[in-house]
Amino acid sequence: MHKKQIALLMAGLMTVSSLTMGSVTVMADDDPVELYFMFNGPEYTDAYHDLIDHYTEEHPNVSIELEVLQNDYQTVLRSRLNSGEVPDLFLSSAYSDNTLYADYIYNLDDEEFMKNFSETTLTSVTEDGHITGMPFLVQSHGFIYNKALFEQAGITELPTTLDELRTVCEKLTDAGIQPFSSGFGEWWILPQTVYPSMSDAYDGDYDKLFEDVKNGDLKFGELPQVDFALDLLDLIKEYSGDKPMESTNDLQCSDFATGKVAMIHNGSWDEASIRAIAPDIDMGYVYMPRMDEKAVLAVESNLTFRVAKDSENLDTVLDFLNYMCTSDYGRSWVPSVIGDISPLTGADAPDTQLAAETAAAQDNSVTCPWWIFKGPEGVEEPFGTAFQNYVAGNADRDETKEVLTQLFVDAYDAM
Repeated sequence: MHKKQIALLMAGLMTVSSLTMGSVTVMADDDPVELYFMFNGPEYTDAYHDLIDHYTEEHPNVSIELEVLQNDYQTVLRSRLNSGEVPDLFLSSAYSDNTLYADYIYNLDDEEFMKNFSETTLTSVTEDGHITGMPFLVQSHGFIYNKALFEQAGITELPTTLDELRTVCEKLTDAGIQPFSSGFGEWWILPQTVYPSMSDAYDGDYDKLFEDVKNGDLKFGELPQVDFALDLLDLIKEYSGDKPMESTNDLQCSDFATGKVAMIHNGSWDEASIRAIAPDIDMGYVYMPRMDEKAVLAVESNLTFRVAKDSENLDTVLDFLNYMCTSDYGRSWVPSVIGDISPLTGADAPDTQLAAETAAAQDNSVTCPWWIFKGPEGVEEPFGTAFQNYVAGNADRDETKEVLTQLFVDAYDAM
């Protein structure tokens, strides 16, 4: 899902470099159509290209320019929107982004292809009764663990509490195995690490939680789950080697795939990167501990395709989404090419370990939503940066709690 990289692709062009432009388009008798897409998730670059390539083979009059960004994606996207350079199709989060981009997006209420999604799946993209976007894929994240290293350390039961997680770290260390590669060098890994372990806040009534924050009845930093999250980060840092702040997502995948570490906190999107180094590695999920001692896996269809309402080629963009939902290739694209769970009703299941574990967690009702996105828009990065400053030693516990409180106040004041 996240890697710092830029790729500019044109339909029909295979790329490997971080910034590449090109175009190979076979024109037919139909009027030529040029589309511009802007996505995040560089780890899916090849998959994006494959989808576009299949579509343009069947629609040779269509050429699609694709721009793929990651760490600065939101900033660049907003700049493009503000300048009038609105992509015909772009990706964003769900929930608060439904209203953030409301002035730019075309609602999909009347599109026949949206009947391929269940009402439950569409909850995250529905705002005031309107379907504001199309869910991309179902993703999950938690502690990814190396089963062979756990066995080597004599660990026979997976931890479900913070104390049990510490015991696992001690056993791994005694066996000469580094427990974690932290990922603390990238801000976005921090919110993903902590919010599942805070998901028991307000007994899961996140609408009420954020309503109280907005009204001033709750200071976010005073949630008891914040202290629990800081305890969790302290534990990860303690067992992440000598340079936890230098650990990036790329390094996490490398450390994990080569057997240097037993666990990383990341998601289903990293399985392909890990298997590119270690094809036969046996991995699974350790669920995220919580104060209520009910460990969970974070599962959500959060990434959302948004259609520009003022696109000069709106019908073609909608036809592209229809292709994704109704063609044999389009319906198999997420499970077969990306290797994640498709949000489409009746789609095949992917043949990947983390997707299988995600499905099992859903079946056993031990999941939490990506609830932080129910809050005000724009908080994810400062939320992550606040925790990043804490683990870097730039802010103590009390200062971090004050920063967390203030960033939500500022976000609501800006609305």
